Amino acid sequence: MKYIIILILIIGYLPSSAQIQFYSFQEVLDYADSHALAIQSATLSEQITKAEKQEAAANLLPTIGGTLGYNDNITLQPTLVPAQIFNPAAPEGSFEELTFGTKFQYSRGVQVQWDILNFQKFFAYQASKISIDESKAHTEVNRLNTYNQLASTYYSILLTQESIEIYQENLLIGDSILVHAQRKFQDGILSEAEVNRAEIKQRQNQRNLNQAKNNLDQFLVQLQSQLNTEQIISVSDSPESFSLQTTSILAPHPEVIKQEFAVAKYESLLKQAKAMRLPSVSLVYQNNTIWATENFMDFDNSNRLPQQVFGIQINLSEFLGLTTRPKVRQSKWNVQLQHLQLENTKLVKDQEDKLLQLQWEQASDQLRENKRILDLQEQNDLHAENNYQGGLTSLDNRLDTYDDLLVAQDSYLQSLAACTLAQYKIYARQSMGNRELEK
Repeated sequence: MKYIIILILIIGYLPSSAQIQFYSFQEVLDYADSHALAIQSATLSEQITKAEKQEAAANLLPTIGGTLGYNDNITLQPTLVPAQIFNPAAPEGSFEELTFGTKFQYSRGVQVQWDILNFQKFFAYQASKISIDESKAHTEVNRLNTYNQLASTYYSILLTQESIEIYQENLLIGDSILVHAQRKFQDGILSEAEVNRAEIKQRQNQRNLNQAKNNLDQFLVQLQSQLNTEQIISVSDSPESFSLQTTSILAPHPEVIKQEFAVAKYESLLKQAKAMRLPSVSLVYQNNTIWATENFMDFDNSNRLPQQVFGIQINLSEFLGLTTRPKVRQSKWNVQLQHLQLENTKLVKDQEDKLLQLQWEQASDQLRENKRILDLQEQNDLHAENNYQGGLTSLDNRLDTYDDLLVAQDSYLQSLAACTLAQYKIYARQSMGNRELEK
């Protein structure tokens, strides 16, 4: 009995552990921040950019290298030396064969070089710092694009759930009309054509309901894909539960911020190109030691030959500037191009924000009007149903009133969709602004 209870608990736990329940759009955004592929990929790109900055910073520090060497001079090459050096009486033009060196040589060395003045490396480091900010801005662009995609899918889910409730109510109304019509047909009051019209309307209601349920399943799968998860998703929310406190969008668009950093980076690259004409100054220090011996590993009887070198080097790689001048011109043109793109991005994104606000205002007005029309049409449909059940109106009149109700429902759902989507997109845009203010 104990094992059966444990098994039941495990079985009951598995479905809940493999399901994600969302109660608001903000919960979806929070989940996307840590799971959506586009956001995660951009975040990893940030880490790569940070590593590149660390590499550029390391290039500004002194470089220290070390060497260890071992040579076994198996055969020492003889050298011809004039014999008169050792014997003044030797004939002129005669030579003696001598061998210089030792069989074994051991060496170690330390080399230090520090570019105390290298403008190219300095501006490369400045560009790498700007690249980090540009990468962060790129992440925010991906985040906003992901948020907009999620808003579209999320509102589709809410709207479809709303339409399913309406279609289910329509089924009840249509079933009542059809049952009453079939009863009158059996009594010989209605024709078969009139009953068929009622049945057609009921089958259309069932078709709409089935299509809405199928659409809901597809939207939920689409949301799974966007959130990069295989877990089952359910949404317990409604469009009416969410409202904006304000539609104002104060923070600059992430695309604008990204382009501003692109301008700054290309300006730094221009400075780097100009720096190619400037000299670089380096400090160099070397400390080398050689141990020479005739016997393997005989350091006690070896000759120690130390060497230390300190120097200052001035390098001028582009004295005439034949390759520098074209690179500088290219960099200047790239800077001008980035400035043009920045101005265009500011204009386009500002207009997009204004258009989004206008769309929300128009959709809100249409939604209020269509909701009022729907309420009135529902009252008319209720009166028509009562008159039809009481035998005061014909089936054709009843179905005409019912058709008017369906048209009003369709207009209401369309305006609800437009208003909800615009509202969620404004909310996503404001979320990006709040993130910038937090930084």
